[in-house]
Amino acid sequence: MLRYRLEGSGPPLLLIHGWGVTYAIWQNLAPLLKPHFQLIMIELPGLGGSSDITGHEPYYQVCAEAIEEVRRFLGIEKWAMLAYSSGTRAAEAYVKRYPQSVSHAIFLCPTYILEIWAVFLRLLDAPHSPSLMQWVFSDWRLHSLVRTFGFNGQRHDYTYVWKNEIELQPLDILVRSLCEMPGQGRTPFYVPSIPTLFIWGGRDALIARPRHLGPQDVVIPANHSAPMLAAPAVADVVLPFVLEGRIVTVGKNTSKTFQRVRRSNRNQKRLRFIKNRGILKNRGILSFRDKQTPQRRRFFLQKRKSSLQTKRPRQQRRFLDL
Repeated sequence: MLRYRLEGSGPPLLLIHGWGVTYAIWQNLAPLLKPHFQLIMIELPGLGGSSDITGHEPYYQVCAEAIEEVRRFLGIEKWAMLAYSSGTRAAEAYVKRYPQSVSHAIFLCPTYILEIWAVFLRLLDAPHSPSLMQWVFSDWRLHSLVRTFGFNGQRHDYTYVWKNEIELQPLDILVRSLCEMPGQGRTPFYVPSIPTLFIWGGRDALIARPRHLGPQDVVIPANHSAPMLAAPAVADVVLPFVLEGRIVTVGKNTSKTFQRVRRSNRNQKRLRFIKNRGILKNRGILSFRDKQTPQRRRFFLQKRKSSLQTKRPRQQRRFLDL
């Protein structure tokens, strides 16, 4: 049976990790969800502490059967599910096979990849020597892949965490989970008629999100590392969808709102600065002279008058100097 971990209390929510990692991927998102749900975090077949695959059955069909085994073992009648990255293909296979067991299906960064990356998967699916595959998925080459696809080339400590975790996984499972995605990741998702939500990363360099969003699509300001670096944004979408059946739109509209708030804050700072300089009052605009007290104004007038009396023309000063 699959290795799993339980956290929190409430309605059951199944969490399915992505390619080459374990349920440690949820370390930033789980604290935001467990006050509302009982989280069932699993590790897919052959990965982490789960048992290896025997036989040559399609990988994602094996995943579906193994997930159902966990549900029956825990005695859960129906659960919601949140799947990430390549785990969305395992979730898709499960929902197709057992739709009666799923109340809500959420696909985070679903693996409908860009055409250019599908070409590389086709090349990967061709016969290669094990030593070559081991060389590709190790050291700086694996780190470059993680950094490019997971973090859009940006430096982050999590890139090394992911790289070290992926290196611990069996190479054949890593390759199978990539090559056995439907259509090398280019087949559109098909989900039966259950409440479904697709959460796309607005800056995801791996995924080809739809140009025209449907009612089930939400874009968040994140790249492919959304569970780690954009956990609050993910939680803001997941919670109302599962608890209330409500889809919250974020992303571009939210960023525009933030920009308006920042502009408003800057304007307020300018107004406070101007007020502190004594240029503005509650009503109307007053000059600095009008804001002076009579005593201070009298002092500056006397100082100005004395300076004018002692000041001599330039030509006179030059003549006296000679």
